[in-house]
Amino acid sequence: MKAIKGAFGSEQVLRILGVVGALMALTSALVFAAGAEPVTALKALVYGAFGETYLLAETLVTAIPLALVGLSVAPALRAGIFTIGSQGQLVMGAALSTALLQAAAGGSPIVLLALGCLGGIAGGVLFALIPALLRLRFSVNEILSTLLLNYIAGFGLLWILKGPLAAAAQTATPRSNPLPDVALIPTLIDGTRLHWGLVLVPILAVALWWWGRSRSGLVYRLFSTHAKLAARLGLSSSRATLTVFIVAGGGAGLAGWAQVAGVTHTLYPSVDGGLGFSGILVAILGGLNPLGILAAALGFAALSTGAQGMQMGTSVPATIAVVVEGLTLLIVALAFRRKTGGV
Repeated sequence: MKAIKGAFGSEQVLRILGVVGALMALTSALVFAAGAEPVTALKALVYGAFGETYLLAETLVTAIPLALVGLSVAPALRAGIFTIGSQGQLVMGAALSTALLQAAAGGSPIVLLALGCLGGIAGGVLFALIPALLRLRFSVNEILSTLLLNYIAGFGLLWILKGPLAAAAQTATPRSNPLPDVALIPTLIDGTRLHWGLVLVPILAVALWWWGRSRSGLVYRLFSTHAKLAARLGLSSSRATLTVFIVAGGGAGLAGWAQVAGVTHTLYPSVDGGLGFSGILVAILGGLNPLGILAAALGFAALSTGAQGMQMGTSVPATIAVVVEGLTLLIVALAFRRKTGGV
């Protein structure tokens, strides 16, 4: 507990515990209302998330993009720039990486992995620069612009999958051709979908931890409340805005590439799967702290995968996970209603 308090601070520990307690109480009430015994349903949920190697691997697979998005959007939130465009940036990263990999299908595995990774990052960054420039040049609120750009990305992906990246065979659902086998992220555990993209998560977590304790991280945190003072220390508004948008976009685009090259192996319109919005929620619930973000990502992933096991073991539908995520958003908004400048 002392280590946790050292990482988060006593006030935030109490808030996080309060959020968890409120969620457990509300979830138990929902389970009871669905006609199931809460303890039995909870056991089924835990088993569905961690009970077997395959189930644990599925939980980790789900946690990877959530953690990547959460870790990459944390600097923006620490700086007081509330971007909610990770959804669209993830989509554009997935689309650009897929296009590059399809075009370079004959390359070696190392080249294709590097190309896909860089393509995903580039796609997310390029799409993130749009709201950044709109904020700097025309003072457009980044919440509004990033929210609307998410819809543009979604419709743009549909057009891409019906045009430039359309599969050679006609299908009921628009999709791309499968990626070449040499372009796929290798599997970490045989018989599961867990891939080596998992190693990206601790790398980003350590980078965020180091940056948060550096002079640069402290100045960016100061920017959220005292922009003029931060400018005197060398951090202008334009530099802060561009930097955090680039980092947020790059991380979301990286998650998009990991989803296609590591999980689905084909680009579908549903590649985002709500991961962008959930990743932002993970960052907030984790207190913008690397350790907290990892824990929140794992918790959200366990809720998603465990809900399937709960549905099989009880009468509770798996869609309860969506309801609990919505409740999480509401409770977190109430518990952390003051602007978070980082921890």
